[in-house]
Amino acid sequence: MDRRNRQKLDLLKLLIKKAITLKYKRTYLGIFWSLLNPLMTALIYFFAFKVIMRFQMEHYSLYLLSALFPWVWFSSSITLCTNVLTSNVSLIRKVIFPKHYLIISSIIGQLITLVCAIPILLGLAYYYGKTPGMSWIIGIPPLIILQFFIIYGVALAISIVNVYFRDMQHIVSVGLNLLFWMTPIIYPLEMIPEKYKTYLLLNPVAYLILSWRDVFLHNTLNWKGLFVSLVIAVIVLSLGIVVYRRLEKGLDEVL
Repeated sequence: MDRRNRQKLDLLKLLIKKAITLKYKRTYLGIFWSLLNPLMTALIYFFAFKVIMRFQMEHYSLYLLSALFPWVWFSSSITLCTNVLTSNVSLIRKVIFPKHYLIISSIIGQLITLVCAIPILLGLAYYYGKTPGMSWIIGIPPLIILQFFIIYGVALAISIVNVYFRDMQHIVSVGLNLLFWMTPIIYPLEMIPEKYKTYLLLNPVAYLILSWRDVFLHNTLNWKGLFVSLVIAVIVLSLGIVVYRRLEKGLDEVL
């Protein structure tokens, strides 16, 4: 590795470290705060659907969290990356570096929550008698990689468009709320009428979330879900790169 690439790699490591440390700076509980939010959300949904509405489903806690934690990584990364360029104007103006490093570091920084959530899911799996197997070891790494590239592709386009069109952050907020309810996180896909399933599965993260759930809940690999997620990742990443490169040229002038 030549000196220039080594410097870029060191810069990326520094930005990742900054993204992680600043998030939990001067907090006593640190990473626990990132875990507390989805856990409390899951508790609310559990009470609403399982206790009040008497939702008939076994192991609903594991069912819910097995999809909610991956979703939190997706939604929090997209939310953060939307403003990552506009919120780092001083750094962009002072230092010449690949701007997309800010996006990569933000996504990896949010990944820490999912990684730290795996022991929680592991404990729930044992509690419900669903002993984790090789599917966890084999399935988790490719799912992380696929989700990373899907997030990265979306974040590339959204972050650069937000520089020119500041309403994008509000559109993203509404879009994520809509996407959450269009994703089978708190309800099973089987509940959806057949005529609507096709529209629901057009959701770019639906197959990904279902694949996560199959690993954590059923200890199986959803090969169809992995393949579809791979195709989606390639398409989303390609589109994101095209949009980013076209708009990046005038970035300095706009910022």
